[in-house]
Amino acid sequence: MAHRRQFGFTMVELMITIAIFSILVALALPSFQSTIERQRLIGATEGLFADLQYARSQAIKRNTSVQLQFDETDWCYGLDDSGLDCDCANTPANCTINGQQKVVQGSDYLNVTLAGTMTDNDVVFDPRLGMPVNNTDDVGIFTIAINGQSKTITINAVGRIKVD
Repeated sequence: MAHRRQFGFTMVELMITIAIFSILVALALPSFQSTIERQRLIGATEGLFADLQYARSQAIKRNTSVQLQFDETDWCYGLDDSGLDCDCANTPANCTINGQQKVVQGSDYLNVTLAGTMTDNDVVFDPRLGMPVNNTDDVGIFTIAINGQSKTITINAVGRIKVD
């Protein structure tokens, strides 16, 4: 009897390969989850930092006060240069810079929390020097966290914005 050469995989070989692949994926998944959470934290931190820098630069550039209004309950913030009551949770249409709506929602960063300590939950940048209007030692401190990891953004009295 002539032997024919087989091409491809047998069902047993395929099942063993799938089982080994499944075990490797199950071992790697927790590591990917913490990486994803860390990236969400970094994204939220960099986004808020950039928006604070943007608000400060727009105040100087456009020679008008620019406000960052923050709502911890609904985890959102909005930027405003029009002087209207910018409330990111209730009236997000009032949060505009140069006619463009600028609102960030917490739903953009799943499981990330945002807490802030500042007067009236807002920071207003002065148009002449880009300094916060309420000149205390630390005008605003934002803490962004996810599952035990956190980052802090601090705005000091001269308008310097720093990430720790």
